[in-house]
Amino acid sequence: MIDIHTHILPFVDDGSEDLETSLKLLQEEVEIGVTDVFLTPHYMKSRNYLSTYEENKKVFDSFKSEVEKRDISIRMHLGNEIYYNFTSIEKLRNRTVVPLGQSKMVLIEFSTDEEEEDFGEAIHNITSLGFTPIIAHIERYQYVKNFNDYKIIKKMGALIQVNAASIVGARGSQLKKTALKLIKAGLVDFISSDIHAFRTNYMKEAYQFVIKKFGKAMAEQLFNNLMILKQA
Repeated sequence: MIDIHTHILPFVDDGSEDLETSLKLLQEEVEIGVTDVFLTPHYMKSRNYLSTYEENKKVFDSFKSEVEKRDISIRMHLGNEIYYNFTSIEKLRNRTVVPLGQSKMVLIEFSTDEEEEDFGEAIHNITSLGFTPIIAHIERYQYVKNFNDYKIIKKMGALIQVNAASIVGARGSQLKKTALKLIKAGLVDFISSDIHAFRTNYMKEAYQFVIKKFGKAMAEQLFNNLMILKQA
């Protein structure tokens, strides 16, 4: 499996506050069958998560060395989960924040409670830079009421990521219903853990659920989407 959305990198956001916790989270990824993991620390001014790519890269390199010492067999890639606002484009231009690994894909999130930024404008601005936006945990945005809005988002050139926890109903029945409806409509590109130290990693359970509900081919497409690595 490929997990494109995690908060495993230590010290930089609310994902993990120490090295041992991060190593434990990473080992769990290996045990459930993840071969490639993208470490995507938040960049979010409202919560004071403002570590730059250069700062994250130093932590990443140190963490990678420790992972190799422990002989944990997994490929790691660095990126960001960017809380989108009017400054995000400039941050991408000057590499304060970065795409996922060596790809041209950018993981972005929005407020889950109320519409602060326009999805269409964000997609247009990011694609105009030559990047492909991936909308993080889209099932969580309560203000997206019309199902056609998801289709429009895709038509505009964005990709869609859904959280594994939503697939198995760990975040409530409504999020599960939305997530499964999106999969059935062929609108989902990635299912990821969005793992933090205080959350359970549901990737394995979600993978098995998708196999049962939609078949093995669909599960492979959503959990092993090689598009992210072919660009890397």
